[in-house]
Amino acid sequence: MNSKTVFLASSSPRRQELLAQMGVAFSVLDAPIDETPFETEDAAQFVTRMAREKVQKGAQQLRNDAFWVIAGDTAIVMDGEIIGKPEDPSDAQRMLRALSGRTHQVYSSVAVWHKGVLEVELNITDVVFSELADIEIKDYVASGEPLDKAGAYAIQGEAAKWIAAINGSYYGVMGLPIYELNRILQKMGFYDPV
Repeated sequence: MNSKTVFLASSSPRRQELLAQMGVAFSVLDAPIDETPFETEDAAQFVTRMAREKVQKGAQQLRNDAFWVIAGDTAIVMDGEIIGKPEDPSDAQRMLRALSGRTHQVYSSVAVWHKGVLEVELNITDVVFSELADIEIKDYVASGEPLDKAGAYAIQGEAAKWIAAINGSYYGVMGLPIYELNRILQKMGFYDPV
């Protein structure tokens, strides 16, 4: 088993769950950054910049080159526009009505920093929503689940019943593209030779 010191620069319970699922032992590091998109950047540029800035902020706090720092970022994109977290229940309802019966994209990036080397990868997944009845939207919003989620839904939660199809990474939609993370860790020599 790998005994390297790993820090996850994220307070997201979903990212913590997914990293643990990979069998990586880690500590959580708070690395808050300004998450405002630049006017000139598209969704891919935005999420890769967010992951890069989070991992760099975490690395700066540690001041130890031997540690590994992992960070990620996810954005919901509809018609080329980034859909953030809802401001309130009515905003969550508006977002879900916009997603209803349509395909949108989830851009999910992951960054790893170790010994001054930083690697970032991006996954883009298409998510197809079924048509939602107004009462379904209202009941879901009343549950509170979508209020702190980008795009006002969690694929691993109650909204799973509305996902007609995904083309890409389920884990990327959840918030951490595991395949891409594993590929970076292999490339950077994280895993001990057997």
